[in-house]
Amino acid sequence: MHVRSLRLAHFRNYESLEVEFHPQLNLFLGPNAQGKTNVLEALYCLSTTRSFRAASDEEMIQFGREEGAVEGILQREEGEETIRMEFRRSRNKVLWVNRKKQKKLSLLLGRLPAVVFSPDDLFLVKGGPALRRRYLDMTVLQMDQGYLTHLQQYDRALKQRNSLLRQRSPGTESQLAAWDQPLARHGAALMLKRGEVAKRLSDFAGQALRDLTGDAERFEVRYEPCLPWEGLESSVAEKMLEALAGARREETARGVTVVGPHRDDLGLWVNGQLLRKFGSQGQQRTGALALKLAQLSLLAEGCHTAPLVLFDDVMAELDEKRQAFFLNRLRQGGQAFLTGTSPHDFSAASKAARIFSVELGRVQWVQSGPEG
Repeated sequence: MHVRSLRLAHFRNYESLEVEFHPQLNLFLGPNAQGKTNVLEALYCLSTTRSFRAASDEEMIQFGREEGAVEGILQREEGEETIRMEFRRSRNKVLWVNRKKQKKLSLLLGRLPAVVFSPDDLFLVKGGPALRRRYLDMTVLQMDQGYLTHLQQYDRALKQRNSLLRQRSPGTESQLAAWDQPLARHGAALMLKRGEVAKRLSDFAGQALRDLTGDAERFEVRYEPCLPWEGLESSVAEKMLEALAGARREETARGVTVVGPHRDDLGLWVNGQLLRKFGSQGQQRTGALALKLAQLSLLAEGCHTAPLVLFDDVMAELDEKRQAFFLNRLRQGGQAFLTGTSPHDFSAASKAARIFSVELGRVQWVQSGPEG
């Protein structure tokens, strides 16, 4: 499966764009702030319904316009499939599949799995727990649509509880107790799934780092929930209810829910040391790359198809050895899209790629690439 073509209308700096891709390797070259990353962002929207960098959908609509659209034609073994997503200011986005309007955006999840590599990935290691929770959730969501239901219901219960806690008014105890049950039930489901996926990520990331470092470093990903998560879902929910009851005084004083998977983290350890605190800049960068390679392997396993690889302006940050390693992994995987400013950063890949020049929102073929 691969993306055959992409159409954009009033998306970011593109008034309109229609481009056909190579089924394996596509390279976008040009100065910064010309629109290279916008192409990758559009592809990611077709994969996950959301941007990997925008805080809101409206940011993706071209300035001065009220609507924008992204449309991709996918080539599957069973034939063509057209996916179109429309963005509208102050209104919900709309999904069309084969020109039929869909009731749920979640239909898209897992249909076209994708992994983004970007310079911001270093924050996965150095940043706060929220970034690692998002990484974990976006991995699971592309493999398990049922996870989305639990995540949405958990967030709903959490918002209601926090609203009650902020009010600090008499008589809220019974109302809080009413929200404890759904919070614990859906929270337990999230924790069990996160724990299961974290174990597989640890396996894949560990192998990736061994390959990247010539077996010199050991990488471990540890799921760090706010309370014990192993056992049956019902027993985890019961433990969470007990923890909520025990934290009632603290929650009332602070006006916020202090127990639950919204406080989870992933511990990243290299050679027995916490990477965030004790790893060098080089180790942290390599660890972040290993995490993304692990996500790539896990999605291929869980979605039964090779994910899209969206590699945004990262190649120049890798040394020659890591460039060669990554390009070798690309040859083993699915369709890839790489951006950069200099062709010298892609000398090992350029002969195998379809190359595009990007300037001021215009995309032109420079090289068609090998027949595929």
